[in-house]
Amino acid sequence: MTSGSLNSGCVLAGWACVALLTAMPASAGFPAKNVSLYAHLSVQDFGAKFAEDCWGYVSPSGREYAIIGLSTGTGFVEITDPTNPVIVDVVLTPNQGRDMKVFGHFVYSSSDSGPFHIIDVQEIDNGVVTLVDTLEGGTHNIAINEQSGFLYASVGGAMVVVSLADPVNPELVAIWEGQAHDAQVVTYTDGPYAGREIAFVFAGSSHNVDIVDVTDKSDLFLVGSTTYPNAAYTHQGWLSEDRRYLYVSDELDDIQRTNILDVSDLSNPFPVGEFTTGLPCTDHNLYVRDGFVFEANYTSGLRVFNACDPVNPVEVGFFDTYPANDDPGFSGAWSTYPFFPSGTVIVSDRSGGLFILDVSAAVGVGCSPGDLDGDGDVDIFDLLLLLSDWGVCQVPPDGCPADLDGDGDVGVLDLLILLANWG
Repeated sequence: MTSGSLNSGCVLAGWACVALLTAMPASAGFPAKNVSLYAHLSVQDFGAKFAEDCWGYVSPSGREYAIIGLSTGTGFVEITDPTNPVIVDVVLTPNQGRDMKVFGHFVYSSSDSGPFHIIDVQEIDNGVVTLVDTLEGGTHNIAINEQSGFLYASVGGAMVVVSLADPVNPELVAIWEGQAHDAQVVTYTDGPYAGREIAFVFAGSSHNVDIVDVTDKSDLFLVGSTTYPNAAYTHQGWLSEDRRYLYVSDELDDIQRTNILDVSDLSNPFPVGEFTTGLPCTDHNLYVRDGFVFEANYTSGLRVFNACDPVNPVEVGFFDTYPANDDPGFSGAWSTYPFFPSGTVIVSDRSGGLFILDVSAAVGVGCSPGDLDGDGDVDIFDLLLLLSDWGVCQVPPDGCPADLDGDGDVGVLDLLILLANWG
């Protein structure tokens, strides 16, 4: 270990031993549906008072690591065996580790007031993480486009663009002067935007989602912008995998709903719907993988939605990391990370720490032909939906889910397909 790290000099002693002894097995009294608990590490296991964001890293050997922001710094936990997590280290900071992202074998970690840490994890399989640089200043959220090699820091005001051509010596290359609370930045590889690097900027109290072309760092420009009904604080969001839809959380609207924007035309984005857990809790960070939306909803924990119908996602699983209540507010699950190759999902809970979860039952609720309500079964409810749409489809803009054979109407052939998949 290096200076700036919590001293955990051996794998089977000290903090790692605490992790092994206190990891809690399946479900441990937390309300859940189709999601079960592999293990749980409390904030006390990390020597911290609270937790915030989380992210993940996979080493070249395939070993998986959870990264969690803590009141004391940035925590690293091996979860290759998700039932036996091992705390590798905590890189200490004068302020909390709020947000972390990965580029290559470097982790970039910061909080609003800084400092900004660059941490090398290339030796993490050997139990070593190394703080290689500490930069002045901080940021609330970090986005990295791994394809382009640029980091985008959102500080609540301007968005700062940084080149990672030299990962240890980041270089400021541009500033977007609009408001930015968070962003997702992607490079299009096909279609009308092929070759363009686009930032979807969640502009906080401006109520907007701004779409910014950041391809030429000397000429950042607004492509399109939109909002949605009753917007209060456009907080964070993530694209569907075909990049047609953008799912957006609003942290301050006092409505437990996730907004859906059609962004197929970047110059003309528009809202097409919303979905909800039906609970009063406040929604926070969300991500999309394999047709499922994974969302941290503060007091109601992780919520998993099947987005087979992308404008009508259906909840198919949950794990409540904060069972005390489902009230509005900022206690409970801050974030989640669903991108590990193994399928393991982690959740960071402000007072509860790190939850390591098995979501296989939830994501096993697939996209069967005829499953019109997305609940994993083809049954009487799907039949009723099909019959209610009997006749000619009204296709734009939301498609016609009951047109199972794609011929433009809902009729006998669609009924036969549904019945063939009954059960």
